[in-house]
Amino acid sequence: MNITLAQLNPTVGDIDGNFSRVISVVRALADETDLIVFPELFLVGYPPRDLLVRPRFIKKVEDAVSLLIDYSKDFPDTGILVGTPTRSTLKGSNRRLHNSAVLIQNGQMLSTIHKTLLPAYDVFDEPRYFDPPPEIITVPFKDQVLGISICEDYWNEPELWHQRTSYTIDPIEELVKKGATLLINLSSSPFTLGKDETRYRLIVNHAKKHHLPFVFVNQIGGNDELIFDGRSLCL
Repeated sequence: MNITLAQLNPTVGDIDGNFSRVISVVRALADETDLIVFPELFLVGYPPRDLLVRPRFIKKVEDAVSLLIDYSKDFPDTGILVGTPTRSTLKGSNRRLHNSAVLIQNGQMLSTIHKTLLPAYDVFDEPRYFDPPPEIITVPFKDQVLGISICEDYWNEPELWHQRTSYTIDPIEELVKKGATLLINLSSSPFTLGKDETRYRLIVNHAKKHHLPFVFVNQIGGNDELIFDGRSLCL
């Protein structure tokens, strides 16, 4: 499978502009690739913060996803995997959204995957806006079974990351148990000193532990006080 890593710089709140970036990449590269992977929450930019509580904003996101589904018919052999907020599927939740990745191909929404581990430290406050998924799922796609995760989901490695409070679930391990043959992570991981080395060690550990390839796509550029350093890679 040929995979394109769309390491790009989205603009927070600019749904139209970010959608146009997706379309430009698909138009330029669809004939050369099986799957194009965009970073976490790419359609809205990261971090969108309280834009997420505006109903009109979420409706505009949903309209953009619908347009992308329709547009994908022009490139039937290419999958598009992009980060976006989606409405929560948990009953009785006070939060209205998931932090999601949608997999689109040939006019269809093949799957919607939600972020499991929601960070609430440093610059992050994701439990304010998002619910975890009701279950962790894998996605059959072409000749692979995709184990799709979002940013924090691959950070639960206490033996390598002692500063972080351990979560009670390891989403990567769950994806492997459910038959994943290819691990893909969509991230919007801001730069801090030494973080690139930590990320690399974490991803290497997953690849070695599970004997699977690992694809990591991170956004690049700046949003307010945060700098995103990209460093996308395949192992």
